[in-house]
Amino acid sequence: MSIEFEGREVAIQPGDSLAAALYRDGVRVFSRSFKYHRPRGLYCLSGDCPNCLVTVDGEVNIRACQCAAKAGQVVSRQNAWPSVDRDALNVIEKMHPLMPVGFYYKTMAKPKFAWPLAEGVIRRVAGLGFSDKSDAPVEIDRVNRHPDVLVIGAGVAGLSAAIAAAEGGKRVMVIDEQWTPGARVAAGPTKEAIDRLAATAASNPGIEVSSGTAAIGIYEGPMVLALADDHVAHIHPQAIVIAAGGMEVHRIFPNNDLPGIFMGRGAARLAGAHGVKPGERAVVWAEQPEAIEHARTLIAAGVVVEAVITAPGVDASGVGNRQIEGSIVEAKGRKKLSGVVVKTTGGATEEINCDILAIGSEIQQNMHLPRLIYDLPCILTGDSAHPGSSLSEAESNGREAGATAAAGLPLYVNPPASKPRTCGTAGYVCLCEDVSVKEVEQAIDEGFESAELLKRYTTVTMGPCQGRLCADQLRAIAERKTPSEAARVSAPTTLRPPVRPIQVQQAAAGARHHIERHTPLHQRHLEMGATTLWAGPWKRIFSYGDMQAEYEAVRHRVGVIDVGTLGKFLLAGPDVVEFLERIYPMRIADLEPGRLRYGLMLEEGGVIIDDGTVCALEGGAFYCTVTTSGAERLESWMLDWREAWGLDVFVVNQTASLAAVNVAGPHARDLLQKLSDDPLDKETFPYLRHRRITVNGVSCLAIRLGFVGELAYELHFPAAAAVDMWDAILEAGKEWDIRPFGLDAQRLLRLEKGHIIISQDTDFETNPWKVSMEWAVKLDKPDFVGKAALVRAQRRTPRETLVPWQMEPGMATPPEGMTVTIGGNLAGRVTSSKMSYVLGHPVGLAWVVTEHAKEGGTITIGGAPATIAGHAFYDPEGVKLRA
Repeated sequence: MSIEFEGREVAIQPGDSLAAALYRDGVRVFSRSFKYHRPRGLYCLSGDCPNCLVTVDGEVNIRACQCAAKAGQVVSRQNAWPSVDRDALNVIEKMHPLMPVGFYYKTMAKPKFAWPLAEGVIRRVAGLGFSDKSDAPVEIDRVNRHPDVLVIGAGVAGLSAAIAAAEGGKRVMVIDEQWTPGARVAAGPTKEAIDRLAATAASNPGIEVSSGTAAIGIYEGPMVLALADDHVAHIHPQAIVIAAGGMEVHRIFPNNDLPGIFMGRGAARLAGAHGVKPGERAVVWAEQPEAIEHARTLIAAGVVVEAVITAPGVDASGVGNRQIEGSIVEAKGRKKLSGVVVKTTGGATEEINCDILAIGSEIQQNMHLPRLIYDLPCILTGDSAHPGSSLSEAESNGREAGATAAAGLPLYVNPPASKPRTCGTAGYVCLCEDVSVKEVEQAIDEGFESAELLKRYTTVTMGPCQGRLCADQLRAIAERKTPSEAARVSAPTTLRPPVRPIQVQQAAAGARHHIERHTPLHQRHLEMGATTLWAGPWKRIFSYGDMQAEYEAVRHRVGVIDVGTLGKFLLAGPDVVEFLERIYPMRIADLEPGRLRYGLMLEEGGVIIDDGTVCALEGGAFYCTVTTSGAERLESWMLDWREAWGLDVFVVNQTASLAAVNVAGPHARDLLQKLSDDPLDKETFPYLRHRRITVNGVSCLAIRLGFVGELAYELHFPAAAAVDMWDAILEAGKEWDIRPFGLDAQRLLRLEKGHIIISQDTDFETNPWKVSMEWAVKLDKPDFVGKAALVRAQRRTPRETLVPWQMEPGMATPPEGMTVTIGGNLAGRVTSSKMSYVLGHPVGLAWVVTEHAKEGGTITIGGAPATIAGHAFYDPEGVKLRA
């Protein structure tokens, strides 16, 4: 079997990566660096550096060490001219004075004609490969998975966690970006442990191992986005175990980027996992005991280890020709490594000839996934939690993590920042962007002191490795050059998904699927026999099988409904009050913290497009809710107005990250008081107020509303706690025979109170005057969206008005959509219609020609008489909901 490499055939062997096959064939320079076109060779062999990016079958920037070699592949190197081995663009390295750090801000600004001339040349030279613009995108499928526990990483700790979680009765999914567990681990104790654990996992029916699947992001829900060869997986677990491992620290010294310099694990992978001899003569820099095993792996592959350079306390007895206590201070060579300079602990220096340097530095966590989790139900294990763990420690910690994940929903606090790593005084900090220590120090001298500012100015951490190699070194330089107690100076830079590269066609995976969104409680509802219906992109619960029983529970005892589909927004910023005054027709400025108001949202023609609540929070922020179908549309709507007005406001969509349930009924307070020590009495927590309370150990924003006409508390809290909260409420409510209720019961409950549903009772020309909601509009405000149209509308009588109607007991309930007639003439249509169990007769809402829309008037619906009411059918004074 073979691949085609730059016009020639290269043999491949089973289990080869492209990097291993090419290295075996004699390729030593795999790429040229981004800016200076320095030669770069294999380094980490874990996909964490930019050195082996190649083009495969026309697709650019493929990590050769992570890509399985397959017969017939066409492979070429990139970012060089005329070839990578003889790159004329290497002359740029001689032009350092013309390309200082941040040169794109400084050079060719004057004369003005210089930049347009230079831009074309720079764009041609920049970049890492040329994409085929004629290449048609491939339609990739999207798959949703719902394991109980997701384990990220199939090493010793990850597999141990999976086995323990499965033993706890959970359905477990394991994902790993290697094509098989341990595929690129050198023969030895670690490989043996992985093989043993993988065999155990494969024999357990509760464990699914998905190899070749890379986790690239963790989002609210929680939801993990993972890339496989032929699909994109959206994984929705109840708990996540992160066993993403660790890597050696990138050490910085002069010429630290020469081909022939490897991370210790990288050299061991090449020699021990792929059977490829990295070189003839090696020096191993062993800062920790694992590096001694790497030296033994190199020796077993036929490499002569000239010396092992050890840190104090590391024993290299019997390994290599010499043991020297000290460190590497410089690499020698022009196009490839020819030797290293060693500085002993006594201060003496010595040069040792070699063609391989394996750096077994201290182990650091792979933090790109853990830094995304915040308050999601995740737990770390193995090197992700305890870098440098022994095999027995990794297995023990993994089992503990798996058992913890199986036992409940552990909320893992965002991991604290590690201390900045030590950093040399010369060499390349960032291999991706060709940024040296000297250039970072120059940027600090120019006033860019903190790591976050240095990142933006120097582009360190912004290349393909996303800071895996250089982030901590950047922090160390910032701290060294700017001694300060300010935490911001050496604080970690922001990490965002994706943590591995993603193609545009992968990002669009499943774009042709019908979007179906679920709340965190969806599975619980199905287990309780619920039926669903569409509400915008959401699947909401219609009923649990007995709508009347659900209704009776709310009216006479207590019920609970999942309202997590509501749009939820946090708004803050210097101009937030002015912004809200403009997008809502009611007053906002006088809304005190702890109070809330019902609010309509209008378009410029004064038409109602949504409704919801506005809660004033402490500190000048506001929490706003909108209808289920309106969240995504209204987010764009608000952002558009913010930009149009130029106001300084932050709009945060919390719809997915927050769950919400409404506990309603005469015993709602009694039920919640069993789960909370906070006072909930009428005097302390009255109607139309909100406050922070703790329910079942979870901090909730509790809102007192009256949509269903009974005492009610709407609880908003982190989505990760939804299942526990739901179960606790149902358990506490058994005393009153609690029932969960769905939309079918809710629609009757709200109809008895005369509340409208946007888009069901309204249409594309409904303004507040037509639905008798002028009380929700303050025309004496300076301005708001739709004001001019409402001022004009106020001058004329609307053609139709929405009115409540009721029929006599014993009459059949007319269907929604039925025509309304008066004297045999068409006069309107029914929008909502239900049989009221508490009243004993049909009630509803209907559009009626305004001249006939008078309280007490008679209309005909489907041949049967109905009377127009003038107020809510049930508890018109609102006594019950204010109880």
